Amino acid sequence: MQSKTAPSQPAGNSGAAPTELRLEGVSKSYGGVRALQEINTTFRSGLTGIIGDNGAGKSTMMKILSGVTRPDTGTITLGEKALHLTSPVDARLSGIESLYQDLALADTLDITSNIFLGREMTRSFAGLRVLQDRAMAKAARETLSQVNIRIPDVAVPVRALSGGQRQAVALARAVRFNAPVVLLDEPTAALGPRETAAVNDIIGRLVDSGRMVIIVTHDIPAIVGMADHLIVMRAGRIVREVDPRQTNQEELLAYMVGSRT
Repeated sequence: MQSKTAPSQPAGNSGAAPTELRLEGVSKSYGGVRALQEINTTFRSGLTGIIGDNGAGKSTMMKILSGVTRPDTGTITLGEKALHLTSPVDARLSGIESLYQDLALADTLDITSNIFLGREMTRSFAGLRVLQDRAMAKAARETLSQVNIRIPDVAVPVRALSGGQRQAVALARAVRFNAPVVLLDEPTAALGPRETAAVNDIIGRLVDSGRMVIIVTHDIPAIVGMADHLIVMRAGRIVREVDPRQTNQEELLAYMVGSRT
């Protein structure tokens, strides 16, 4: 997971990256089900792993941070700015890039179009906005190169790519637009060992560049070796926050199932 060099900074959002993402009193219910209960935590630069059994609240927290779901109560602050996320577009404009298992990629579009989806480069021509196809293709190639992704032709539809390549394209969007916060939901769940290693290398490069990377995963052995910080959830609550260097898999499982508090 750990990379030895950080990628050069691509074009995109500028300015110093916020140092903290804070959740205070965040709760969410669906009918009589309390999916999240008074979540208070702070994410910082580096890699945070979120673990817990199904129904622990991991996905609900990620959906709130990505603007898919609105909390019933609580506040979210990125740096000194209070966030009011009503959609994924709000989250993206605030500097939060999300990558889910379904990747949110458009299968019929090529790599370049997916990297720039919703943020296309345009110029004015005869009073109209015209796509800058060559400029976007060049920028896409540069971005893939920066994170060591080897895909010969950025005009290839993403449906023709392998699972690892698809994950890499989705991650390249975060690199291209300098998202200070990157949310990853089981990023290597369906990948083989070689593709997992390649995707983890890209994640390492994101971490090395100073971003906050937040990963939801069921792969406890892997995340213990990768993360700077671990959050354990159970029944909609955070039951433990630990330094992975000061814990082990057995202890984490005990917190997850409630045999240790």
